[in-house]
Amino acid sequence: MSSDTSSRDRVYQVSSNRESASHKLRYVEGSAPASGECRLCVGSLAQAGKNDVPVTVQSAASDDIARLAFFEKQLYDNDAYSSLFFYQALRQWPRGFLTIKSDEKVAGYSLIVPLDGSRATLMSLLIGKSFQGQGLGRILLEQAIKSAAESSWKTLELSVAPDNAAAIKLYKQAGFSVIETIQDYLGPGEDRLIMSRAL
Repeated sequence: MSSDTSSRDRVYQVSSNRESASHKLRYVEGSAPASGECRLCVGSLAQAGKNDVPVTVQSAASDDIARLAFFEKQLYDNDAYSSLFFYQALRQWPRGFLTIKSDEKVAGYSLIVPLDGSRATLMSLLIGKSFQGQGLGRILLEQAIKSAAESSWKTLELSVAPDNAAAIKLYKQAGFSVIETIQDYLGPGEDRLIMSRAL
């Protein structure tokens, strides 16, 4: 992989020789995933057989929002974040709002929002349906963590379903550990593990 020297824009080559993996990654508060998917599921981690393409992670811009809202609607239908939400996020949390582009096309986003002066939460990470299977979810997660570390936050948190073993494993590999379990976190019967890592 190669990286750009900018602190916000980083360019990568996605290797066509990566091992394939099927887990998809996403946390969206209150979302209703399709049958068989967890609430953290959207951004596929890797798939072999893809040609190398330039991938850029950068701060979100207003021009990206229509595409992001389309991806949300495509994957989450009535539970999708709206364009209005993204415009609000762009103005309220610009430092934590990143997009990922594959071959200069918007492919997904991550959103980190503050909890207090020292803690932030990974509220959402999404890779568009047509861009899944290229390793973009892992790249975006890594860069979201790096972006948070460059801020004044000391700790990054997220939530995950207790039975989502694959997502828990992935987050542990990224340095997160379980700190508590909250019952009915997203509504009745929707318990969640809270995971955290130092930045």
